[in-house]
Amino acid sequence: MRANTDRGSTPQERRASMRYLWEIAAGAVGFLVTFLFLPEVVPTEPGSAAGVVVALVPLVPVIWIAVALIRHVGRVDELQRGLLLLSLAIGFGAAMLISLVVVFLSTAAIVVDQPEWWVFIGGMAVWGVSIGVLSFRANR
Repeated sequence: MRANTDRGSTPQERRASMRYLWEIAAGAVGFLVTFLFLPEVVPTEPGSAAGVVVALVPLVPVIWIAVALIRHVGRVDELQRGLLLLSLAIGFGAAMLISLVVVFLSTAAIVVDQPEWWVFIGGMAVWGVSIGVLSFRANR
């Protein structure tokens, strides 16, 4: 099975992909830990300066992820760069569509709980699925 996923890629491309996966995974774990557990470990007063800092700390791993993505785009060949760009565009389009659904539902007096999370998670999920599908189709 692994031979099929590596078909047509050089050792350098495989190393770049593995480095990217590790960097993204580290950022995702860092985000989850700081987002889910930091407020429990460091309780703060709502609206205080410390509360704002604790609320914004999860952005550090998100910035790490963005830098990892930018570095990865610089390391891959033209085909992979095109696939990444297309998948990002598809994910962005999905996020915009989800945000419009939330807005239109609110005009119908339907309240969507925490709409920003629906937009974020939906866009990210569609981006992740689309890069997988596009890469699979490109390697056929």
